[in-house]
Amino acid sequence: MVEAIFNNFAENSYILYSENEAFIIDPGSNYERTIDIIEEKNLEIKGALLTHGHFDHISGLNKLLDKYEVPVYIHESDRDFLFDPGLNLSIQMAGSGARFKLKEKHAVHIINEGDTLTLGKDTIRFTHSPGHTRGGVLIHYKNVIFTGDTLFREAVGRTDLPTGNAHDLAQSIERIVNTIDANTVLYPGHGPRTTMAHEMTHNPVLKTA
Repeated sequence: MVEAIFNNFAENSYILYSENEAFIIDPGSNYERTIDIIEEKNLEIKGALLTHGHFDHISGLNKLLDKYEVPVYIHESDRDFLFDPGLNLSIQMAGSGARFKLKEKHAVHIINEGDTLTLGKDTIRFTHSPGHTRGGVLIHYKNVIFTGDTLFREAVGRTDLPTGNAHDLAQSIERIVNTIDANTVLYPGHGPRTTMAHEMTHNPVLKTA
């Protein structure tokens, strides 16, 4: 099951859960709503999964780790974003008084292409999708993919921010087109959920990939 949480900067966080086990995906600013859902459903938090290291997708991490001693999973190429306000953009998005640095360095666990975790009886799998950042990932679970800022409903991520690369994003999008089933449900980092079938028909970038 998936619970979506809307945050500042129009960013989506998600709680992915099976029975009483859960992972938080891209914990953003709406910490209170996140905790409410966790407590309402009596969920055991197994960790935080990050699609990439930008501030709007990680701004709730320190509060989350204050309450739950859980691992934080991020691709090795975006690890530095957790400790660098320039890379994670908090220096721009929140002002100098709220520059983000992760307090719990020991909580960071590196993920790479093909790594897996378990949730209930099923597997979470990661694929590397650079372009928006150098360490962006897609998070796969059953017939669902959390696409972060790689792919949105009828749009794709921007590449003009630190470590962004248009060529890498084009390759990531081409890989998505060639490998993701049309029935897959996509939960992006911003905007409404969509499906691969819809994107293949309506997303101008995917139509030409």
